[in-house]
Amino acid sequence: MNIIRYSISDLEKLTGIKAHTIRIWEKRYGIISPERTDTNIRFYSVNDLQRLMNISFLNKNGFKISLISSMSDSEVQSEVARISEKPGSEEGYLSDLLRATQELDEDRFEKMMNGAILKLGFDQSFRQVIFPLLEKINLLWQIGKISSCQERFAHNLIRHKLVVAIDGMTGHNQSSTQHYLLFLPTGHYDEIVLLYANYLLRKVGHQVIYLGPSIPLDHLRFLSNRQIIDKIVVSINQGFTGKELSTYAVNLTSIFPEKVIYFILNGIDLQLDLSPEIVKVNSYLDIAQSIAD
Repeated sequence: MNIIRYSISDLEKLTGIKAHTIRIWEKRYGIISPERTDTNIRFYSVNDLQRLMNISFLNKNGFKISLISSMSDSEVQSEVARISEKPGSEEGYLSDLLRATQELDEDRFEKMMNGAILKLGFDQSFRQVIFPLLEKINLLWQIGKISSCQERFAHNLIRHKLVVAIDGMTGHNQSSTQHYLLFLPTGHYDEIVLLYANYLLRKVGHQVIYLGPSIPLDHLRFLSNRQIIDKIVVSINQGFTGKELSTYAVNLTSIFPEKVIYFILNGIDLQLDLSPEIVKVNSYLDIAQSIAD
């Protein structure tokens, strides 16, 4: 059986707590106890990560480390659950959702996700809980601490929630004459951000033509002369170089000249020189203001 091990650098990235602070808390309060490999290298377990995330949450909510260190795991979890019910404490959901992902616990994941939606509303639950969760899951996957199966598990539950929400809006509140075409480029399949944009556009009454993942440019030529399309939204995931993305933008604007095209850049930090028709949306936080106005 493979044991998942985290370095102190991993904990720093996942919790936002400086490695120096973690070491001080270890020495002074014994809040977590790292194990050591046969070669005397310190490592941390999944339980250590869970506990540290909960401790960080309580500390941000006014609990002194000296008090938290005297609490049992069950007491810490009870306090996190209690505070999570209060306004402004959305971070408390992250720890449970991350643990549910690691354990492939669908019931727990759904319970926490539904709780966040009931408390915050659909839009804000995605902005404040779901997208930050996906960022942490992506980081864990990048450093090899969760498998592709666990990542897909969480993505599919979230995707299903979006699809159900969109399905409930289909045919209703289409008060706008604006038609938006939504898709992902060839070879790109992660459609959660694009589905979220679909949801926001429909919510404010826009008409949406949703093509989904991996749409070749050549296939889009069929739509190029359709007057029904007013604006285009493309969700751009990691995998493009700056040059490739610039070339893609040129080709897309040649197919849809004089159309406004939005590029939602998911985790991409590139210096891009794009044509004026391309509007860059740098984060999921900007979708509502940039696109769904």
